[in-house]
Amino acid sequence: MAINFLNTVDLNKNQLNQAVIQNVATDPASGLVGQLIFNTADDSLKQYVANNGSGNPGWESIGGDIQKVDGGTYVTVTNPDGPIPIVNHDSTTRLDTATTSSPGYAASFTTVDSVTTNGTGHITALNVKTVTLPDNTNETYTLPVTAGVVSPGAPTSGKISLTAGGTGSGVKSTVEFVGTTGRIDIGSANQNNGSITIDLTDSVTVVDNLTLGGELIVSGNGQSIFAGQVTVPQTPSADTDAASKKFVLDQVAGLGSFQGGYDASSNPGSPILTGASNIAFGQGDFYAVTVAGTITFSDTPTGDATLEVGDFIFANSDIAANSNPASTDFTLILADKNIAGAGASDGATPKGVAGFDSANFDVSATGWVQLNSQRNPYGAKQSLNSTTPSSRAVSGGVTTFTLNLADASLFGGGTLAENVKVEVTDGSSPYQTVFAEVTRSGSASMAIAFTGSIANDVYQVLLTHV
Repeated sequence: MAINFLNTVDLNKNQLNQAVIQNVATDPASGLVGQLIFNTADDSLKQYVANNGSGNPGWESIGGDIQKVDGGTYVTVTNPDGPIPIVNHDSTTRLDTATTSSPGYAASFTTVDSVTTNGTGHITALNVKTVTLPDNTNETYTLPVTAGVVSPGAPTSGKISLTAGGTGSGVKSTVEFVGTTGRIDIGSANQNNGSITIDLTDSVTVVDNLTLGGELIVSGNGQSIFAGQVTVPQTPSADTDAASKKFVLDQVAGLGSFQGGYDASSNPGSPILTGASNIAFGQGDFYAVTVAGTITFSDTPTGDATLEVGDFIFANSDIAANSNPASTDFTLILADKNIAGAGASDGATPKGVAGFDSANFDVSATGWVQLNSQRNPYGAKQSLNSTTPSSRAVSGGVTTFTLNLADASLFGGGTLAENVKVEVTDGSSPYQTVFAEVTRSGSASMAIAFTGSIANDVYQVLLTHV
């Protein structure tokens, strides 16, 4: 849905970036002089003119017509006088042949050496040359395998010798593969068959770190012994995974249990949780208040906290017997603070039972509190028509509605138009926002102007007095 501008839009010589002219498949039957369209059927930008060449108003393409398109070298034009010339490149006749060959030693073959083209890119000359391959040198090599070190207790090894044949002779070089005691073994048993087997020794010693991309599977009935630390992920992901020290400590840290009821009717209460004769209990241990009363701590005066039935007392850390603990050693969960209070911040405001003004709040049977709808006393809605506080006038092709903002039905005496915001919308569904020219006087008068003749109640305004 387009945004409606119902008066002239002045961009004050600013640029209109990334704008698209209205696309139409066919030219509209009529328009206003100077109106622009883009015809998608013939890909042309058009304007509506008072005289399109036939003496009548109508749509005319912008940019003028091409008089004629002539052909040139290798270019032929169909329908050169228009309206739609078609330009074609002349066909080029060329005979291509495909040749296959498998040249051997001392054979020759022909290849393209250079290509010459003219200024339009056409090939004018092609130079070829003959390439002759060299004779066969008949040079061959063998790779015999021989046994290396096989003495007991020493790393085994195997040797490969590069021996020339054909026109050459003699041993050119030798490569020896040497194993490592306790780590890599070179299988000398297969060396006479022309191969060298590389394998791990029966008992492998890893000197440095061993990183596995997959799983470590240990088979056999022996015990796996780790002399150093074994590092596992801090948090196991499966029931069968090993648990890290941190994970285990995190699971058991702060575990407390329900210790029973607490009678707060006689300070320091029963059992004695505070004072010089307090009992010992662990971090996380907690009590439920069964009898209301007060509880005091070593760092606060008598009657520090009021406890009611249903409140909870938690130990923040291990508390030793006869240690006279402070309030910071406990966390109190107060189930009910009774009457709610007011404060400057959330933390400084007592929470509890409260009542709500029925003129402004609605409370359900389950205690759900909702604020009643609050109408804006500084807002108003007014239809644009000829009925007070609105008036209508048409002059010079413009319809102007004038509002008296000092009317009692709007904002009353003393209202200045310069202090009132306005939004113009359709007078009926879907109440789309439109744009008209709005001007304000130095008093309570506001004018909304539309191009053309606009009937009563077609549009309305939403007003806000600031």
